[in-house]
Amino acid sequence: MRIAELRNHPFLLLVLKDGENDGYFSSEFIHKSKQQLVDMSLRIASDNLSIIYADQIKKGCEIVLGITNLGLLDLCDNDADKAKEIIKTQGIVYCFRAGWAKYGQLKQVSPAFFEGISISSYALAINDTADIRLMHNNFLKESYKSAKLLDVYKSIAARYSANALLIENDENILIFELQRFLNSALALLLIDTDKKVFTSSLYQTFNTYLISTEKDLLLEKLATCIVKLTEQLSIPTRNYLQEIELLDFTEFKSIIDQKTDISIFIQEILELPITLAAELNDDFEGGYDFHSDDEDDIAYLRPDVEENP
Repeated sequence: MRIAELRNHPFLLLVLKDGENDGYFSSEFIHKSKQQLVDMSLRIASDNLSIIYADQIKKGCEIVLGITNLGLLDLCDNDADKAKEIIKTQGIVYCFRAGWAKYGQLKQVSPAFFEGISISSYALAINDTADIRLMHNNFLKESYKSAKLLDVYKSIAARYSANALLIENDENILIFELQRFLNSALALLLIDTDKKVFTSSLYQTFNTYLISTEKDLLLEKLATCIVKLTEQLSIPTRNYLQEIELLDFTEFKSIIDQKTDISIFIQEILELPITLAAELNDDFEGGYDFHSDDEDDIAYLRPDVEENP
């Protein structure tokens, strides 16, 4: 078991206490180290929390303890003797900076993921024996996944996005849109076109094909097209999309399998140009035309007003 788990305190505090008890650290050194921890805590609280409230100052202390603990553990690899040597020769601030660099890794890998991680996640209370290195490594793994999702999203969107691309930080939205891009790519393969985006005529061809083709034949060709689409992807992209199950096309298969109102449901899972989507949903007569006749569009929405004689 780790020393912190055995003695119910964070590793850093135990190293300082043991070093003081066995005379490795002088009382002056301990006093200086504690003062440095206090100063850093006030700085963290001032920059990230609020020094008006006592509980926020306490949280600042816990954050500094956690980040310094992370840095020390990374530097000494849980070796208590090496930890004492590092603290004595390099100082507490050096350990904090090492921990802060580890925390900063998250931003370097995935700024979007980093924004969602509160610095308070790194706080350690004086009786907290949680493995902060394990927590950080888990965060790091998730940040790499986040970065990979964004890279794959941009790659697929560059080929299959039918509209102006507004990249979200919300991973659920990215996955939802990524599935729509892939669904559209698959749908276009079903009608044997090499186009990457639906036009009105292509969509009518696709819709007619869905309605007029037997379900078993549809599902059979769908399976063939999934293989074809998968083979077109790079191996890293393919492996990632398979890992998050976006190449299963579960919803697409389900809509075809039920065959009920297929024309209505299928458009909901596809990436369609806004003008085409508006046309399919009878948004104004003839579809929204992006400001070419705004006055007519606005008039269409207004209630009739009787003119005064």
